[in-house]
Amino acid sequence: MPKNNEFLIEEMNAIQVKKNINQNTVAILVFGACENHGNHMPFGADFIFPYELAKQVANKKENIIVFPPMPYGVSLHHDQFQMTMSINPDTLVNVISDLLVSVITNNINRILIINGHDGNISPIEIASRLIKNKYPYVTIACLESWWELIGKLEPSLFNVWGGLGHGGEAETSAMLAVRSDLVNIGLAPENVIPKLPNHVRIYWKFNELTETGATGSPKNASVQKGESIMMSLENVLLSFIDEMNLKDWKYGIFLK
Repeated sequence: MPKNNEFLIEEMNAIQVKKNINQNTVAILVFGACENHGNHMPFGADFIFPYELAKQVANKKENIIVFPPMPYGVSLHHDQFQMTMSINPDTLVNVISDLLVSVITNNINRILIINGHDGNISPIEIASRLIKNKYPYVTIACLESWWELIGKLEPSLFNVWGGLGHGGEAETSAMLAVRSDLVNIGLAPENVIPKLPNHVRIYWKFNELTETGATGSPKNASVQKGESIMMSLENVLLSFIDEMNLKDWKYGIFLK
């Protein structure tokens, strides 16, 4: 297994990069955001946790390279809150596309994206489909919204709303597990469950849902829940990588 974070490209020199990259290398790219998550949570939660998840996965697998996290995302819907750092959606599509091309032109054709922010989901998909169209031999996969997946994987883990929420039960628990020093539960709001219709989506601004920047039930968060979240997501990604490696990262009609 890798040692001393030797899978982090920002800590490698040129000799190490050459040694560690081959035709079977899996590149992990992390995309997050920098925005208000309530008074109890850090602005960088959307990239801090996914980056830790990426490192945990890479630490348990050979032949993975983790790239530095992208700390900014599309946060237009949060811009009523102080110091929201937002990238125009078209700009983010171009940035993601350029990063994917940089990876591909260095002969890495197996790419896993871990996303930590809802506003990035559409730009990631658009960029990935554009690049897939240009480089059809490349496989690009994405864990789009871990905060929704975890409620399905661990339905009994959460007290309120399936753990959902911005700075809510799941997200606060995840941060407690990886950086408890950045969380102040004493400042967390009481339950904030937005009153929204079912089945049909409204494209809201976040200040229409909460006065604090947080939703959900962060006071129900715990380190133990965060550790369970991390373990479940690790297992999902490790199983995915194992399955794809066995299939040489082929799928669909390419599997005989």
